[in-house]
Amino acid sequence: PAEPYPLPSPHRVPALPVKNLNGTGPVHPALAGMTGILMCAAGLPVCLTRAPKPILHPPPVSKSDIKPVPGVNGICRKTKKKHLKKSKTPEDVVRRYIQKVKNPPDEDCTICMERLVTSSGYEGVLSHRGIKPELVGKLGKCGHMYHLLCLLAMYNNGNKDGSLQCPTCKAIYGEKTGTQPPGKMEFHLIPHSLPGYTDSKTIRIVYDIPTGIQGPEHPNPGKKFTARGFPRHCYLPDNEKGRKV
Repeated sequence: PAEPYPLPSPHRVPALPVKNLNGTGPVHPALAGMTGILMCAAGLPVCLTRAPKPILHPPPVSKSDIKPVPGVNGICRKTKKKHLKKSKTPEDVVRRYIQKVKNPPDEDCTICMERLVTSSGYEGVLSHRGIKPELVGKLGKCGHMYHLLCLLAMYNNGNKDGSLQCPTCKAIYGEKTGTQPPGKMEFHLIPHSLPGYTDSKTIRIVYDIPTGIQGPEHPNPGKKFTARGFPRHCYLPDNEKGRKV
């Protein structure tokens, strides 16, 4: 019979703090010991210990102690989805950023993979007035060429926020926005230091996204969504890098 694997000396076992072993904290118990699992898989002996209390939450601060962040304008920024005006149809957006090409080169349209000198691969799938399947356009800044109908299909498949992004070089035309719900971030200076930055005060950022209704850019428009865990706090040292972030 094989000899049992000898247990390592307790003096050689590294103490590994693992949070939420009993499932009472915000981290799921199944994830709490992931570091220990990885170390065990690598053949390293692991001794689990209770984690110390977190130290990245400064004590409460009175309003009189809260100051603006030096070199950063304002104290709050809000995000709001910019919807297209009714006059800006998808066709208007596409035409805004392209120049028509009368004699396109004999190369592929990288959206539909058909030749630019032939009709768009979306012929019969999309039908729009004024945009014939053989029309080709060149994007103004980067110069890459596509069928107009292909650009229209790409735009309709995105956020429809009034911007275009070249699928070849990723150049952005217009102002590109994401699908984050409306919310706000407040930022200010508090008279405390973060670990490792004893010579600096702390920038505190408070993110708040309230519960709301999904918009047309979201997976289920018209349905309610919940933003869990907000407001959320973020801390940065009040130094050059922290202010840049």
